[in-house]
Amino acid sequence: MEKLYLCFDIMSGISEIEEKQHTESSVKAEDEATYDHIVKYTGFLGGIQVLTLLVGVIRNKLAAVLLNTVGVGLSSLYQNVLNFMQNTSGLGISFSSIKEISEFYGRGDAEAIARHVCVVRTWGVWTGLAGMLLCVLLSPLISFCAFEDFSHSLAICLLSPVVAFMSVTSAELAVLKAVRRLKRVALISVFSALAALFSTIPFYYCWGMRGIVPALLVSSFGVMSVHLYFSVRVYPWKVGLWDKGNFRAGWGMVRLGVPYILANVVNAAVGMGLGLYIARAGSLADVGLYNMGYNLVFMYAGIIFTAVDTDYFPRLSAVGNDTEWMNVVINRQIKVGVLLMSPFLVLFVLAMPIVVRILYSSAFLPMVGMAICASLHLFFKSMTLPVAYISLSKGDALVFFCMEVAYDAFMAVCVMAGYAYGGVLGTGVALALAGGFDWALISFVYGRRYGFRSERGFRSFVISQFFCVVSALALALQPLWSLKVVAGGLILAVSLGLSVWVLRREISVFSNFKQRFFRRK
Repeated sequence: MEKLYLCFDIMSGISEIEEKQHTESSVKAEDEATYDHIVKYTGFLGGIQVLTLLVGVIRNKLAAVLLNTVGVGLSSLYQNVLNFMQNTSGLGISFSSIKEISEFYGRGDAEAIARHVCVVRTWGVWTGLAGMLLCVLLSPLISFCAFEDFSHSLAICLLSPVVAFMSVTSAELAVLKAVRRLKRVALISVFSALAALFSTIPFYYCWGMRGIVPALLVSSFGVMSVHLYFSVRVYPWKVGLWDKGNFRAGWGMVRLGVPYILANVVNAAVGMGLGLYIARAGSLADVGLYNMGYNLVFMYAGIIFTAVDTDYFPRLSAVGNDTEWMNVVINRQIKVGVLLMSPFLVLFVLAMPIVVRILYSSAFLPMVGMAICASLHLFFKSMTLPVAYISLSKGDALVFFCMEVAYDAFMAVCVMAGYAYGGVLGTGVALALAGGFDWALISFVYGRRYGFRSERGFRSFVISQFFCVVSALALALQPLWSLKVVAGGLILAVSLGLSVWVLRREISVFSNFKQRFFRRK
């Protein structure tokens, strides 16, 4: 294990040397080769996310065998309660702190970075302790709301330290993201998944359902330890729990983070409301199909967006008030997002029945049409997400909150209307329409408010890829497999060819590979 850590430390060390060199130059110089950077880290972080998901699938499978459905459901409810408590008590600092530190990183102000890291860690500890206390005080109410009795109050009290562990974990991860230690972030993701796997299964194996509480405690502590191991080697642990200056310096993060948390609360409430509507207007089976289809599209297929939160947002935050360079950074991110997402979506929708059988079972095949239609939302999201972060990068969290509420309201109306007129399939069409609405709304509002402009040079490419995705979607909805294979293969070839053609012009990966290949010959 020590050799493994040493190997990873060497890799991270190389990355950190390069990043320190970048810090000494201007932000614009750092982003001159950003196409290479975006493609590299989107692929790298997306691949790491796939590996993490695979470890999670193994853990869920073992948990299902050892705990049965009741135990897995109980563990999931506990985890949802803890996540809600941590997100609420954390005040969004784990997200908003990235903006603050990224601005100092962009200016190369090492002293300000170290000082703000101390602020973030201090707030992380205090919000974690507050969340832990809140969890203890509200344990009877939480037990009654979640389980309709008070029998789980003691278990929730015992699990309260998990909230504190999660708060410290989030703070450390935010620090590493803000200072671009992306390889460390990726390694943390893998080791955290492995720590959760090896620290929970023994408890399940020995004690069954009685091992759920200790398993959650030990696994969350293990995940926190992994984060601390990698982060304190970059910035040694330092907090000022009684320093009033740390509290004053952190209020800016709170002002930015609270609207972000409220937007998540609204989104969760809309999700719950739609589930209740579908259950009352239709059946619980339809609720299950809708939720599974939604998760399939937005969780599994959405791994390509991992790099947006991890890599892109810190870079955008470092741009500051330079509108011209902001547009360069955003348009490059959009272009790479469309380049990578379009061929993936073509293959994804064509193979949807096979994907559903592999990840779930044939009982969930009725959701295939819904998931195929909803996949179009991801095409719009690949363009919308980079633009949506402008308000947060500028500290204008209220605008972000209003935009999220407007989208949630439109999406809720669309899904209800879609289900009323088209059943589960109609909800997929509604999600696709909501994605188009979100892109149009954000482009208009952020264009007027922040000066965002999309590049004319790649609009034709985006339109071409859009038609490829829509054609694949229409093809996937028809029943003839022979037509899907032949025509779908042609569409995939066209989409992939367009992306490769643009990539060859914009990034140096292909030319470097060609030079090395012919040099060996």
